[in-house]
Amino acid sequence: MENKNELHIIEEKYDVKSPKTDNINIWPLLRHSIFYEIFCRKVNFNSTLRTRDKIQLFKTFFYGWKNLFRLKKYDYIFFNNADKRTHEIDQKKYDIFFDAWADKIGQEKSLFIEWAIQKHFNPKNTYSQNVITDLIFKLGSVICSFFIRVDVDNLDVIYKIVNDYNLKLNLNKKIKSKLGELKFYRFLFRLIKPKSVFLISSFTKESIVVAAHLEGVKVFEAQHGYIGYNHQFYNSYHQFDPLYYPDYLLSFGNNEKSRLPKNFIFKSEQIIPVGSLYLENINNNYESSQLKSLRDKYSNIFCVTLQTVKDTELLEWVCSQAKYNKKWLFILMPRDNRIDYSKHLKLDNCILLPEHNIYQVLKYSDYNITIYSTTAVEASLFKVKTLFYNLDNLSTKYFDVNTLNASLIEEDQDIQDEHLNTIESGIEPYFISGYHKNVEKTILAF
Repeated sequence: MENKNELHIIEEKYDVKSPKTDNINIWPLLRHSIFYEIFCRKVNFNSTLRTRDKIQLFKTFFYGWKNLFRLKKYDYIFFNNADKRTHEIDQKKYDIFFDAWADKIGQEKSLFIEWAIQKHFNPKNTYSQNVITDLIFKLGSVICSFFIRVDVDNLDVIYKIVNDYNLKLNLNKKIKSKLGELKFYRFLFRLIKPKSVFLISSFTKESIVVAAHLEGVKVFEAQHGYIGYNHQFYNSYHQFDPLYYPDYLLSFGNNEKSRLPKNFIFKSEQIIPVGSLYLENINNNYESSQLKSLRDKYSNIFCVTLQTVKDTELLEWVCSQAKYNKKWLFILMPRDNRIDYSKHLKLDNCILLPEHNIYQVLKYSDYNITIYSTTAVEASLFKVKTLFYNLDNLSTKYFDVNTLNASLIEEDQDIQDEHLNTIESGIEPYFISGYHKNVEKTILAF
């Protein structure tokens, strides 16, 4: 498909492989930042999540400090997010991506370096045995960046990209930050000598990946969302050295493994399908009398997945559908609960349910409406069909609709019966089941 993402276009047009420092390619360390500068300006998207409350940040800074004094005892390092502790075992907050792996290889030998939006959970209520805030390591990276001198061959290539796209990016500061982070984590891994590193969203942790590889440490990435044929961070026009990519992807299923995209950064043998613990648990165990009563009241329930990208246009269209279809219920599920959606809630069949998360709502829905959210594939686990509202062709840019149980609705087109008709068998499930069994039988190569 020719609907290329911004990074593919840049990588075709500019010689991004030439800017180097000490034999390190600079572009793989910067492409995430470049993309978000372009994307945020284009759709007025704000990706800032971590609290800016200074008192809370001060308290968070000292979370898990005792682990600093026993770093050398850890063989495995997990970079995780506190908000992913959405599962409970023995009334303790369980990391849905990594605690099963830590159990497998030894919690006592595992250190979780954790990022938190607001604050961490009380250690007494946290399943992972050894957790420390990432802020300490952020400080170490910042200190190291002060001693970085930007000396990059052919850096004019990156400056031209920044200028041509009119980006408000302090390139010198960004490079110092990335190289400072790389320098700090090389020191950390040399000190700890871990056998492996586990992380999610490797494209935001490029320096950590490179630092680990330079110190001979294997890197495992847990899939956190839809990847597909055109994902800007998992497909690259240029295949750089494996130094810049994780060694293995712990995937949701066989989709990427069996239909390997042309420019995918992983090879088939690097993909280990394990499934999704969180979605599997909701599908098998979650019950809600409130949501069940809504299913009994309305003929169709639509879960409307908001992304803070073109929300206004999407919601105006949703409200128009709700106005003329009173037996259809539209449940708005915001990404950012701080945004006021009250003007879109004037109809009885257009509501917010903040007490439920999106997957709980999906379990009781008939359809999922989105522009290009990962819920397009997650909904399939609940046997819910996705309706893509193709604003600015964003749906077709990131998804091959024909490979999913989904329909495409163009701008200002009403929902028709043809959109609602369920696509029958023949489409491979995106998720495999039996998460814990899959983890247990997997042999990890360190």
